[in-house]
Amino acid sequence: MQQRSAMQIARHARCENGENLMGGKPDVSSVLLTGARGIVGGHLFHHLAQSANEFHVTRFYGDIRSKHDVRRCIADIGRIDVVINLAAKVEVKSTKERPDIAYFVNAGGVLNLLSELESSGQFPYFFQCSTSHVYAPSEGAIRETDRTGPVSVYGRTKLMAEAVTQDVCKANGLPFCIGRLFSIHDPNQTGSYLRPSIERRFRDEDLNEPFELHGANSVRDFLTAEDAARLIAELVYKRAEGIINIASGKGTKVRDFVQSLCSQKLNIVHLGATDSLVADTRLLKSIVGTNP
Repeated sequence: MQQRSAMQIARHARCENGENLMGGKPDVSSVLLTGARGIVGGHLFHHLAQSANEFHVTRFYGDIRSKHDVRRCIADIGRIDVVINLAAKVEVKSTKERPDIAYFVNAGGVLNLLSELESSGQFPYFFQCSTSHVYAPSEGAIRETDRTGPVSVYGRTKLMAEAVTQDVCKANGLPFCIGRLFSIHDPNQTGSYLRPSIERRFRDEDLNEPFELHGANSVRDFLTAEDAARLIAELVYKRAEGIINIASGKGTKVRDFVQSLCSQKLNIVHLGATDSLVADTRLLKSIVGTNP
């Protein structure tokens, strides 16, 4: 792997004197944030930047598969109080085509972070971002203790990342939280995610014709990326621990979500199987104290 300069690996931003959207006075002075280029990561950085409490946030822009990059970033920061790991290979197409890279990033990256923290004598609070894709589909609202059964490569890599997080953090005495994000969407998403895929079809197809949609009658728990970032920030401020669903707690048919993106009435035709993936958010609400 090509070695990067310290400036390329870690970019610093002083975050102070803004409005504290979270309330309270969090005990945080130094935060390492990975995955800041992603949609949720970008929103999360801005949430941290709007806090009235003083933070030193470092956004990791190296290769999380590289122990050298991770080690150099940790050394450059010095003391670290919180690590928020959002780095991941997510897109269905890319993870299916290159599962090796998906496992290296999603599971191996977690191991690199935790092992280099241990080597540096650091024991910060560790937040690992996971996904609802670790669960098996269920007719009812899914609780954190419900059965896992990922059907996709992505889900399997993230479940492995959860195992690494739990085993290593427990062995090394690190407090940790695993946040399972449900169906995130954002107007700036690109690639093969549901929202940009549908919006491309709106541009390219004749919407007066039947609009065929795989899984149109399936039910999902949709949450904006900005709301997801806000909830992650609140969990970090409160030093929440354990596995926590991050979602709206409300089921929406995929066909209804797709229709909400289009000003024209669509003739949506369901194709394929139907399933449901909706979160039980009682634990989340008990911690953040507000409706997601």
